[in-house]
Amino acid sequence: MGSDPTVKVTSSWDKVTVLGALTHEGESFYCWTEDNLSRFHGIQFLKALLDEFGDNLVVFLDRAGYFYARDVWEFVSGKRETTTIDDTSITCVDGEKLDLWYFPPKLPELNPVEGCWNQLQEWFSNRFVKDLHQLKRELVRGVKEINVPNIWNYLCSTQINGK
Repeated sequence: MGSDPTVKVTSSWDKVTVLGALTHEGESFYCWTEDNLSRFHGIQFLKALLDEFGDNLVVFLDRAGYFYARDVWEFVSGKRETTTIDDTSITCVDGEKLDLWYFPPKLPELNPVEGCWNQLQEWFSNRFVKDLHQLKRELVRGVKEINVPNIWNYLCSTQINGK
């Protein structure tokens, strides 16, 4: 799950910030807000994922403040803490309906959603957007053009079982 790419409208402070998710089956899910992201947006995003994909989710997230917050952990598990996996820098939160696994800090190349943001940024690179209303319309079009990367290429070694 991803970072927060922000596309600013020319000579304006108006913006739209996008959050996105990818499944192992190649599905994608995006939502956006005009607000500055906070832990409440992180919780709303997780609720939207539960509504879209059902219970028993394992969600991989970066450590952006709106995802890596005690209120988010409490929403998931009822506790305001994470668990560290062995002697790694990977932390997780186990809940009844979903589990959160956090990528190690400062390693965006492990996050497949980053590939989506790169594609969206490229898609927007040669477009002029005159106002926030047009930006939202174009965002819907741009998201449809994203080729969803295979998340297993990010999460697993390219050599599995010696193949």
